[in-house]
Amino acid sequence: MFPVSFSSRTPLPCLMIHDERKLQSLAVLCDFDGTITLTDTFAYILKKYAHGDWQQYDRQYERGELTLQDVVRKQGMMIRTPEMVLVAEMERVTGFRPNFDKLISYCRTSKIPIAVVSAGLDFVINHLLRMKGWNHLVKLYTAKTETTPEGIRLTFPRLRDKESRDLKDDLVRFHHSRGRKVAYVGDGLWDLPALKLADFPFAVKGSRLADLCRQENIPAREISDFQEVLMVLQYDIRL
Repeated sequence: MFPVSFSSRTPLPCLMIHDERKLQSLAVLCDFDGTITLTDTFAYILKKYAHGDWQQYDRQYERGELTLQDVVRKQGMMIRTPEMVLVAEMERVTGFRPNFDKLISYCRTSKIPIAVVSAGLDFVINHLLRMKGWNHLVKLYTAKTETTPEGIRLTFPRLRDKESRDLKDDLVRFHHSRGRKVAYVGDGLWDLPALKLADFPFAVKGSRLADLCRQENIPAREISDFQEVLMVLQYDIRL
């Protein structure tokens, strides 16, 4: 029997508090290029504007010879195009994966920390987030860029955990250290270390990351729309 002031359809206060605590023990992290966007903006810029063989550094990363930070720093110095040109180009060609705005809204309403974590160019990402009205709604973790005549210099944030490989898996470790479980959404090889640590891994369907997850038996859910992530957060996750 429920107390007189509650119907069977009314959540009890203790249940509401329990649900809120469960949500507050979760964090959502999303890669930007190829995940929030349909276009990998950094790869697009490298293909069109880089001077030299930028892909050699990706191959060295795959062989374990370079860190993610090393790769991006070296590739950034191969780009000598003015920021305004790059931003205008990416505004013209970049599409967005559906329903990221709904995921943001749900996380903010539920007090779930949500962040974008990327090894891309911060001035491009910030511009595109502003264009969509998302720049004040999500935190952005990325390298700081400085455009010079010699190329784009990138300075990465200091890693908090000595076991971390890069800023992506470092942020997962940070939330774990605060007692939170982590949902991580990504699409590429650079997301793999973070995805392996995530409690709720998501990989973009048809992506390199999705292939790697199948090869390594990582139980990632494959998604093509952020509505699919939202449905899992709302109905499937048990904390």
